Amino acid sequence: MPTVSIVYSLPEEEEEYQVHMHAMKYAVAIEDVDNKCRALIKWSENPSDDAIQLADDIREIIREVIYS
Repeated sequence: MPTVSIVYSLPEEEEEYQVHMHAMKYAVAIEDVDNKCRALIKWSENPSDDAIQLADDIREIIREVIYS
């Protein structure tokens, strides 16, 4: 079975280490934001045009960041 080891030089690479350690938490948070924006667009009663546009813009930014 293949294994991977990642070595960080702390404290110089503390930020990279923290990103790695919390990557799943970040992914879940981004997915939650996307889902909340989708729900606002699809299921909210009488959302304002501005709210819909903002939610759509946020979802577009998420897609751009993930798929670029």
